Amino acid sequence: MKSPERSIPFCIFLVSLAVFSLARMQIVSLNAEGRRQAWCLAGDEPSYLLITHSIVMDGDFNLYNQCTARDSRFFGVEKCGGHAARRDLNKKEVYSIHLPGLPLLLATPYALALRAHLSPRAMVCLFMNIISALLAAQIYLLCREVCAGDDSASTGTRGVWMAIASTAAVVFTPPVIFYSNLAYPELPGALLILYVFRHAMSPATAASRELFSMYRSVDVSACGRQNASLLSSNAVAPSRRYAVTLTRVIVSLCISLLPWLSFRFLPAALILLCMLLTQKRTAGTPRWPVLLLCGGVFVLSLALLLSYQYRAFGTVSLSAGYNLQDFGSRGFMGTGGILGLLGLLLDQGHGLLAWSPVYLLSFSGIVLLVRERRAQGLWIFILLVAVYLPAASFVHWWGGFAPPPRFMVAAVPLLGGALCYALCRTQRISFGMVFGALLALSLAFGYLGCVHPLSLYRHAHILTKFYPEVVSRIFPSFIHLRRSTWPLAILWLILIIGVTGHYTAKRNAGVRGDSERP
Repeated sequence: MKSPERSIPFCIFLVSLAVFSLARMQIVSLNAEGRRQAWCLAGDEPSYLLITHSIVMDGDFNLYNQCTARDSRFFGVEKCGGHAARRDLNKKEVYSIHLPGLPLLLATPYALALRAHLSPRAMVCLFMNIISALLAAQIYLLCREVCAGDDSASTGTRGVWMAIASTAAVVFTPPVIFYSNLAYPELPGALLILYVFRHAMSPATAASRELFSMYRSVDVSACGRQNASLLSSNAVAPSRRYAVTLTRVIVSLCISLLPWLSFRFLPAALILLCMLLTQKRTAGTPRWPVLLLCGGVFVLSLALLLSYQYRAFGTVSLSAGYNLQDFGSRGFMGTGGILGLLGLLLDQGHGLLAWSPVYLLSFSGIVLLVRERRAQGLWIFILLVAVYLPAASFVHWWGGFAPPPRFMVAAVPLLGGALCYALCRTQRISFGMVFGALLALSLAFGYLGCVHPLSLYRHAHILTKFYPEVVSRIFPSFIHLRRSTWPLAILWLILIIGVTGHYTAKRNAGVRGDSERP
């Protein structure tokens, strides 16, 4: 990245943080007290906050004290049971259905709020604002890296503006704009997945971030070429062999934290771990330190999580909490997989394209990436599948009582990178015009959702508040099956295939042959 561009990610972070903070101020202020904190506080959020309160006050995950003392009043809720999956009142034990990863992340801002006599819920929202702003900066960097080496994107300001536009298409549209002020694990999961993916796809960058080394520098100025070569082989290679890098430690922790956020992130964590272990090494750098560090930390973290599940529920299943509810074995595999597979994308109330139609063009970017940069494109596709399939198979694929589309939050950053690549490679004016129109529509839906946050919990599109008939005539419903569901679904699939095929044709995409790629 050129010197003038180095400040752009930081500027994107600041602008995004300002926008998310303005949206937060419409919901809760930092000095809010009592019930004023609980406006638009519904679904799983109170349960996550109650677990956080237990961690801060008691240092454990047992909610018995919090339920009996009604500690949910600290964040404005009169009564909250924490979505308990197991109650053993004789042993004074109550454990929540939710995994403790997100509450562990929220514990620090929650504790700071209690110490500073501020609203715990507002401080948690501010923390989520920061997570969202970091995600925005990471998306911009991904867009620049995806288009690196392409003449139309890597030179001049055109590529910078394409990356900024693609970043805005992700962070200021549903679902990210909605979840930037909500305590749900999907947004931190999206940040962790994107960070690890960028690291795994950029071995040269990762190798340059070594923090500790046995030999910090080697003076070869007075040595001949043979002596310099000898010094290099005897000093630099051993230092890299036993070097501990800050980036590798952070990446290992990020992968290990993903299953703690949700059991639906376990496939994505395994894919990322596979990417990291198959990453090309620089000369003289062996593979076994990475295997021991990343694999060892992941195995240890997973063992700790399974031990928590066994302590809380008497089984090592990651979906134990859901299995103890009425879901049974459907906690991970839902009813009617085809409904979730199509519903996450097309459902009129919870589908990604219904709320952010700009992602219609991201499929073109995926096809172009697989065609032109096979390794990078295939990894993006595989990771998208690893995020999409568990969400579509979940019994509540629509995300439960939460703003839509909840389970696509972790997938849209990768779709944003594909969208940017399509912008860089498709040299047709019509593509830019369609992108602009769909982006404007997606931004409008995001704005309306932030202005009317209560309408996001109606299991219906925001347009039904103004034009009830329009949405049902355009998008199918997979929650309430109707006569028009499957015809509309087939029409949308044909539209997606047609648009993707049109803009990925070589005469339209401006594709130079593989032999001409740098």
